[in-house]
Amino acid sequence: MRPTVAERFAKFVNTAGPVPLIRDVQGPCHQWGGSLDDDGYARFWLNGGNRRAYHYAYTAAHGPIPDAHDVDHKCRNRACVNPAHLRALTHRDNVLASSNVAAYRAAQTHCHSGHEFDEANTYRRKNGTRQCRACARDRATTPNTLGVAA
Repeated sequence: MRPTVAERFAKFVNTAGPVPLIRDVQGPCHQWGGSLDDDGYARFWLNGGNRRAYHYAYTAAHGPIPDAHDVDHKCRNRACVNPAHLRALTHRDNVLASSNVAAYRAAQTHCHSGHEFDEANTYRRKNGTRQCRACARDRATTPNTLGVAA
């Protein structure tokens, strides 16, 4: 008798994985012992293709992944398949929940010179990034002395 998908999946899961030190994450990671892709995400052979194992874990526990949503690892462990550590987020919220440059910049409340990013002092570029109006004014009024002999 062939094992079920759930039985095949379970044989690759170590439920005694590391315990994340992140608030709002309960219990240990379920560390994937099968194959990982180049970015460290768990992969699983399912329905004739190499699928994301954490997607299988999420759908088995929570149901289908909502349209236009990503599955996010609250524990920040890409090899974790613990359904309690997985949540569906919009792509934007998933990016902002991570520790990448976009998330860091979005969380900034002040520019590098200490000016607040508020409505009056913030210019939005076409690509969505923010620019400090006070710093832009300072650059425009400060003479450029580069390349000038003393």
